[in-house]
Amino acid sequence: MRADNGALAWPKRWGRALDRMESSGAGDGDLARRREKLWDTIVGGQKALLPPGAPDFLWEPERDADRLAEMERLVPATLERISTCLRMLGAASPEWHVNLPLDRLLEPWLHDAYSGEVVAAAVDRVIGEPLGLAGSARWLLHARGAAHVPSHDAVRLVPVVARWALAHPVPRNRTETLEVLSDIRSAFVLPLLHEVLAVGLEPRPLEPRWRDLVALFGTAETFFAFDTNLLRGTSDRAYAALLLARRGETGIRPRVREMMDTAGPADFHALALALEALQGDPRE
Repeated sequence: MRADNGALAWPKRWGRALDRMESSGAGDGDLARRREKLWDTIVGGQKALLPPGAPDFLWEPERDADRLAEMERLVPATLERISTCLRMLGAASPEWHVNLPLDRLLEPWLHDAYSGEVVAAAVDRVIGEPLGLAGSARWLLHARGAAHVPSHDAVRLVPVVARWALAHPVPRNRTETLEVLSDIRSAFVLPLLHEVLAVGLEPRPLEPRWRDLVALFGTAETFFAFDTNLLRGTSDRAYAALLLARRGETGIRPRVREMMDTAGPADFHALALALEALQGDPRE
C-alpha cells in the first residue's frame, strides 16, 4: 500500500509489530526500506494465491465488510474460499505476532462466519501442502481455532500442526504452541509435551528471505505472551517440564532434577517452578 507520493503508507493497524520495528534502532531510511520489503514479500505471496485482479484495498485497514465481500466474489465456493484463506495465512510472516490488516481480518472471519466442521474440512484439504500446513497451524494454534472445530477433528488435526509448530524456526511461535497445548485438557497433548521434555524437536532453519524480516521484531529469545512467571530465554524443554508438572505428571521429577544440574538461570527458574508444582523441593 503506497501513498500518493509513492512512499510506503504503513498501516497503523500493525500495532505492536509496528512499535517493535520503530524501536529496532534502524535509521529512518533503512527502516522504511525494510518495511517496504516486508510488505512486498507478504502481500506478493498472498496475492499470488488469489485469482487475477485482486484489488489492493484487501490489504488496507478498515472497510472490513467490503474486503470480506471481495473475498467472497474472488472465491465463490465456500470450501475453496476457506482453503484459500488458510493458504494465505500460511503465506503471511512466519512470525505469528506480525499481522497485516488482511491477516487480522481472515483469522476471526474463519471463526465467525463458518462452522467448525466446515473449517476442519478445509484444513483436511490443505494440510498436506506447505502453505496449507503453515496456515492451518497459525489458525488452529495462534488464532485459537482448535477450540472452534469439533473435538473429534481437534484430536486429529492439532497433533499434526503442533508437531510442525514445535519445530518452528521462530522461538516465539514454539512458545505459543506450548501455551496452547497447556490449555487443552485432553490427554492427546501429553505425548507431545513429553517428547519436547525428553529430547525437544529440532527447529527447522529459517528461510533466508525471512531472516532480516523476523529480526525486526525483537530478539530470537523466547517470550511468554501469557505466562508472566517465566524469564525470557526459557527453553522449550524447561517450559514443557513446567506444563507437565502443572498437569500432575509426577514421573518427570527425576528428569527435572537432572536438567537443573546444568540449567542456566532462566531454565533453572522454570524447573524450580515445576518441582514446586509437583510438591517437590528444588533443593532436594
